[in-house]
Amino acid sequence: MDRRLCSRLGVAAAAALLAGLAPATAVLAGPLVVARHGAAYAITFESVVDAAPRQVYAVLSDYARLGELSPAIVSVRVMPAPGGRGVRVRSVLKSCVWVFCRSVVEVQDVVEPDGRTIVGRIVPGQGDFARGWAVWRVAALGGRTRVRYEASFVPAFWVPPLIGPWALERSLRADFDSSMPALERLANAKAGDARRGG
Repeated sequence: MDRRLCSRLGVAAAAALLAGLAPATAVLAGPLVVARHGAAYAITFESVVDAAPRQVYAVLSDYARLGELSPAIVSVRVMPAPGGRGVRVRSVLKSCVWVFCRSVVEVQDVVEPDGRTIVGRIVPGQGDFARGWAVWRVAALGGRTRVRYEASFVPAFWVPPLIGPWALERSLRADFDSSMPALERLANAKAGDARRGG
């Protein structure tokens, strides 16, 4: 395959993973930062969601339904993690550049140390990422919710070093814009269900 095409698919695949790990929230409260450190990519952002923290957390931790937050997620399988602590989440993401598409597999062991934090660690050898981790933190902000996301990952496929961070940040911002209503809608739907006793 042409090296330039491989590089475009690599960037798109990494962006698809991030779209799956980092569903969009209502308003960015700070800069979205994507940086490259050797083979690793680091991502941080803070957002404010117009929904209650408990419901936002419930949506983010409903791993089997992550596809409702991002159209890049083709399928999700949730199973007990080895050792009995947390769950193992296997996601298949589809990314396209022009008419060329690639599927990316990402496997994480996920734990919830409290009702405000979700921690995932990539399982080496189980997907298309050599290693990595992600942390979600949810906090009340008046009647809304502040969400902070931090992650670091090493793709097991080639991403061009000069355009990788730029392309990832651009793709992430586009995904935030397109999936922004989903998180609030789902969180507020959960709030409505709770009020009705559902």
